[in-house]
Amino acid sequence: MTLGDAFNRRKKLSADLQSWINRLNLAGAERHSYRTQALEGEGAYRPDPGTEKSRTRTYTVEECRARIDAILAEDQQLALRISRTNQRARAEIVDLDGATRVLSIPELLVIKDDTIPKLEQAARAVPLRADDVGVYDSGEGWIRYRTVQKIERKRESFSEKGLKVEQMDLLGYDIVEVTDYGADRRAQWDEIDRIGEFAQRVKQAINRANKTELVELD
Repeated sequence: MTLGDAFNRRKKLSADLQSWINRLNLAGAERHSYRTQALEGEGAYRPDPGTEKSRTRTYTVEECRARIDAILAEDQQLALRISRTNQRARAEIVDLDGATRVLSIPELLVIKDDTIPKLEQAARAVPLRADDVGVYDSGEGWIRYRTVQKIERKRESFSEKGLKVEQMDLLGYDIVEVTDYGADRRAQWDEIDRIGEFAQRVKQAINRANKTELVELD
């Protein structure tokens, strides 16, 4: 049995355990229900026709408890064997820096479940450089652009014929000058793709490590 087989077996044992617990809950009693017209006298507790219902148990309490004990014992043994095997199972992986490393399953799981999501979150949080703006200056890793907003005020007057006339008076321009240090959008996508490829390598390494034969207990 490999490490991967053991994980799958424990999933099956977990489902079986819940099934037998449910059966145990039903094993404590059998029920017979009906409707009657009287609680005393000759017809006391005589069922009315068509009202009887019975529920008998399929398994005894002892049978259910024995199966549950067997499942728990097997699961405990598998858990211990998995724990010991995890300390020995190794897989080779090329990390983000291109270096080849040999890691254990616990180390690979930390990278998969903790490190990689944080790397991706950080990559997506990088501010992006503005597109479609009028750049008037630039340097290494930055651009400078400005936005211009015309400021106008509506003025109303009346013509010689008494008609209302609306005019817009220019008050000036509001200028915002921005020095943008954001990253190129393509560079962000490339970094996210690089992290995604690393995540696939980690998953493949875990799959290889899961093919390690399960150790026996002393």
